Amino acid sequence: MPNLFFLSLTSLISYLFSISSLSRFTPQVIALLSAILLFISLYQKKLFINLISFIVNLIIFTTNGLNSPVFFLTYFLLFTIAFQNPPHITLSYSIILILLLSNSLNSNSSLLPLISLLFITPLSYLISKQHIESLKQEKKIILTDKQIGLNETNIFLWYSTIFKNNINSIQDSLSILLSQPTLPTSHTQLLKKIKKQLRFLLKSATKLTHEIDKQTD
Repeated sequence: MPNLFFLSLTSLISYLFSISSLSRFTPQVIALLSAILLFISLYQKKLFINLISFIVNLIIFTTNGLNSPVFFLTYFLLFTIAFQNPPHITLSYSIILILLLSNSLNSNSSLLPLISLLFITPLSYLISKQHIESLKQEKKIILTDKQIGLNETNIFLWYSTIFKNNINSIQDSLSILLSQPTLPTSHTQLLKKIKKQLRFLLKSATKLTHEIDKQTD
């Protein structure tokens, strides 16, 4: 499981770096990694997510872990990993991250972010699982398209099995995120806007499929 190994390594190194004397060089390290990230983003996708994980963890661990003002970045990191890795890797990485962050648990206020992370972990696992299933369904549709060509049946199949299910899943995930009390107001407004746009996209797609259905009758 090389993905899990390297992802876990980024969290561990970030944690060790934050408690060492080298932590005073955090801005320089982040700047250097960001430059490397921009350079490899077009060529090495696996290395890209590892560097993202390292940068996010480095920022969080060096800004007091669970008490970090940018702790919410952990949620986005977990969801990003969930969309790019199998469920077992997402779950294992989340548990490792929780164990490392628990070392910064020093007050009742820091307990809330840890609890929220415990709730986010199974959610990211389910998203990863559903994403894998969606990819399998998409591959089946692609194989079908190669055999019989793209037609109205394929469009309706894609809409009912992939598009609609994933849009609804994302909306459910956003609703769960919006219920988290630790999210800043600016991010809550942004998530509400995304949810509204997804709702509009779903309505537009539904209207389009109905029009296609009428034309084919």
